[in-house]
Amino acid sequence: MRTASKRTQRVVTRTILTAAIVIAANVLRGGTVAAQGTATAQSTASQAVTVSSTQDKVEDDKTALDPGRQLYARHCAACHGEQGNGRGAAAAYLFPRPRDIRAGRFRLVSTSNNVPTPEDLHAVLLRGMPGSSMPPWGHLSQQERDAIVGEVMRLRKEGAREYYIKVLKEQDELTDEEIAEDDTQTEIQEYVDESSTPGESSALPEVGEPTPEVLNDAKQVYATAGCQQCHGREGKGDGVQKMIDEEQLPTAPRDFTVGIFKGNPDPASMYRRIAYGMPGTPMPGSRQLTPQQMMGLAHYVRSMSTEKQRQAAVLNRGTLTVKAVKALTADANDAAWSTIPSQSFRMTPLWWRNNADPDLQVQAIHDKKTIAVRLSWRDDEGDRQAISGSSFEDAVALELYRGDSEPFIGMGGPGSPIDVWFWDADRQGKPRTIEDIYPNTVVDVYPFTEKVAASAEYSRPLARTAAQAEVSLPAKASGNQIVPPGGESGATNLSGSGPGSSTFRMPRNQSVSGIGTWHDGRWTVVMTRTLALDSAEKGVPLESGCHASVAFAVWDGSQKDRDGKKLITIWQNLVLED
Repeated sequence: MRTASKRTQRVVTRTILTAAIVIAANVLRGGTVAAQGTATAQSTASQAVTVSSTQDKVEDDKTALDPGRQLYARHCAACHGEQGNGRGAAAAYLFPRPRDIRAGRFRLVSTSNNVPTPEDLHAVLLRGMPGSSMPPWGHLSQQERDAIVGEVMRLRKEGAREYYIKVLKEQDELTDEEIAEDDTQTEIQEYVDESSTPGESSALPEVGEPTPEVLNDAKQVYATAGCQQCHGREGKGDGVQKMIDEEQLPTAPRDFTVGIFKGNPDPASMYRRIAYGMPGTPMPGSRQLTPQQMMGLAHYVRSMSTEKQRQAAVLNRGTLTVKAVKALTADANDAAWSTIPSQSFRMTPLWWRNNADPDLQVQAIHDKKTIAVRLSWRDDEGDRQAISGSSFEDAVALELYRGDSEPFIGMGGPGSPIDVWFWDADRQGKPRTIEDIYPNTVVDVYPFTEKVAASAEYSRPLARTAAQAEVSLPAKASGNQIVPPGGESGATNLSGSGPGSSTFRMPRNQSVSGIGTWHDGRWTVVMTRTLALDSAEKGVPLESGCHASVAFAVWDGSQKDRDGKKLITIWQNLVLED
């Protein structure tokens, strides 16, 4: 049995550990992260091996049907991981990376010890985290959000317990038997309580008005207190660029001029970001400033953007109404589209870049037999070919789901498959060979017929080469459906049952057609499909008067978008007029 002195020593260690977490998150670091000490210790928390007991397993069985765990598993686990360690199936496709809940890496806090209050977590669920792939969950009920908040805090407590047990084993060399002793369990629980209980929140000063005098004083503070060093003289995020966060991942300062802020951009919320910083990031707290100076900074930062910009950054849920028409058109330039209402949908990049919203406009019609969806978005460069390892084409996709509870936005989930209508510029039109694109190139050829091909290489003047068989790529010859098909349509059908699971449907199950054009910096694509389907293998059936869920994705080839690197909307309502 351990001596009382040893336990006292560990209590002191526990106190130091708890205090270190607070200090590391609030200390001013001149635009960089001190990636030692607590940061290292915190990073190990997510790697700790769960210490399970019979009692734990029984508890897991009892709570298997807990609403919080069910909601978390459905809506959160794909990114944050089933255990809350930030390593969900979709994490590899996201930047910034999802939060490690177990390690207590919360960005928006309002307390002295950087432990979020339930109100802090609710604010994230209601608004999302613009500037990241975290969407808002305002469409969930208050009860459902309460349950998710409870589950998040449970996972945080589990992480704190794992971390402290790891410290006891590795630093104090305690055995499992010693850890199981009552006094040690009490010690562990005290640490868990201390590290997961919100501290005090400082009182807010009077918000006041952003008068010229207030803004002028704040401008001086902005220049002298370290803000300008990272965010730049004009707030464009062009100061110190090479930064890393607590998890040793690259990050960059916020561009204030585009109105995209993590957390609510009201003066009170921005005051807290300035006062408490953003734990785990290079953004430090500024408690050395007076409350009046920090509130002045909040007003000054807000003055760099407009209210319209700040509100537009939030991903809102809307309704796309599919208008019933007598005559359907698949021509993107048909004048009939001018009579169809257009719905605008805000998009966010899964691999972050500033000011990336492409102004997606969507229209939809049906004639009770066929549906046509017209998508238009801004793209300064019309990237039509992906002909090398460093070039990528533009593309757009529509995700469709019908069910009681929507699955994860990123390609659905197990047991909740989604239907994907996918169009890409490289797929549309007659397939082009390397010789078509680069007429002077010399390439290997694969003869599959006896027909003679007049290739560029063999058609050069004065060329003395024997005729060769027609050039055909092996993938195309074998019927690989990913190879761009012949014809005009650039659309195809895919299915998805979770991140990384997207699969092209077999040729016999392809039911979507699509034609796109690029003009004056905008793509316009119309995709069509019959409403009724004779097989579930062809996708999600639709009918007049039905309701469904729809989402959209856009790939910008000039930004090297591909696969999970793309722009997305959140789920939207889809209603077909009767």
